[in-house]
Amino acid sequence: MSQSDHINTPPGPTVPGLDDHSEELSERTEADAQVRFYRAMADTEADYEQVLEKLARAVADVIYDLCVVYLIDDDGQNLSAAAAYHPHPKAMESIHRIFTPDDGESGVGAGLVNRVVLRGQTYFRPRWRPSLLKPYEGGEQASQAVDIAIHSLMVVPMITTDGKCLGALLVGRHTTALSYDETDLALTEWIASHAAMKLETACLYRDLRRTNQRLDAAVQARDTFISIASHDLRTPLSTLKIHAQMLRRTAQNKPEELSPDKIIAKLDSIDHQVDYLDRLIDQLLNVSRIIDGGLTPDCRSCDLVHTVHQVTRRFQYDLEKSGSTLTIAGEDSLAGNWDEDRLDQVVTNLLTNAIKYGQGNPITIAAQRVGDQAILSVTDNGEGIPPDAISDVFDRFQRAVDRNQHKGLGLGLWIVREYVESHGGTVDVDSTLGKGSTFTVRLPVDGPQDS
Repeated sequence: MSQSDHINTPPGPTVPGLDDHSEELSERTEADAQVRFYRAMADTEADYEQVLEKLARAVADVIYDLCVVYLIDDDGQNLSAAAAYHPHPKAMESIHRIFTPDDGESGVGAGLVNRVVLRGQTYFRPRWRPSLLKPYEGGEQASQAVDIAIHSLMVVPMITTDGKCLGALLVGRHTTALSYDETDLALTEWIASHAAMKLETACLYRDLRRTNQRLDAAVQARDTFISIASHDLRTPLSTLKIHAQMLRRTAQNKPEELSPDKIIAKLDSIDHQVDYLDRLIDQLLNVSRIIDGGLTPDCRSCDLVHTVHQVTRRFQYDLEKSGSTLTIAGEDSLAGNWDEDRLDQVVTNLLTNAIKYGQGNPITIAAQRVGDQAILSVTDNGEGIPPDAISDVFDRFQRAVDRNQHKGLGLGLWIVREYVESHGGTVDVDSTLGKGSTFTVRLPVDGPQDS
């Protein structure tokens, strides 16, 4: 439905130095204009940004003088100017200032364009002046901001065949004395409907490309994971085989050299490799549980500090081998409603990470209660995380450093995040390159709200 109120005011002055295309427009037929639009928009469906750029230019070329393309965002909440065009650079500067400001807002006439989009009705004013913006939201300020003499204006919604409004086309004349008429309105509405189809198709292509990119990334991550897992699982197995072969060879050829001390040393090494292999397999099982959706924690009363002491006792050999000393600070007891097995896994993965990247420096684990939250922090004083890698450390298969420097599957911190969030908690990291990292877990003492 179109609004076609004609206001009998004289057209505004054209901008000095710019061409008046009134004679050309008066001789152009609607069919000619449609052909020009079709040609301008040919072969654009596969590129969303190209559609926007060409759409603004094509409409300005066919309808004259200026065009601003407004789009609703993917959430359907906000309206913004996505593209604009005018053939003259100076006029374009004014259009950007008025209709597409740098602050990200919709620009002058946002209230007007919003109403058009919400109602799905065309705004048509053959004789227009800035004061006509006053009835709309922000119109008083908007009417004073217009600094180019627009004398004829249309705002036409872009509606798809299934009735969805994608945005609107705002077109206006100020260099051409000829005002818009009903033929121009019909042509613009035809263009808007075709533009909606073009944009809808371009969105489908864009979403398909994004999906393909995500799938490609997932396949690459899977292949990387398989490569890392096969390597890291093979490493302890190879070590176990070497120790077993050495013990057998010594027992067969030089049994007198098998002193208790040498046997114990070999067994300690074997035991360490078995523990490492067990942790790798445990991580793989955890990943399987998370992917299968088995994240509902089995919460019951347990003590975070007690869990910390249990984990640290298991890692005495690793701490001694790394050269790091461990300090447990904070409260002597901190009870809460959590899944103790997953709490153990969180502490295990954070301590493993601290030993791996701590470079033999002191490690501190602190647990304290603040209000209704339990706060666990692990500080390693090690190499730290590069600033550009901090945002990715909790992602699956991500590593803050080259995997050639440290072995592992790149899953530990991702599992920490998944388990902590399953309890309704959060985990974050504060890191300075060369000075170390502090990982902080915050858990609600009463457990997740739905438990």
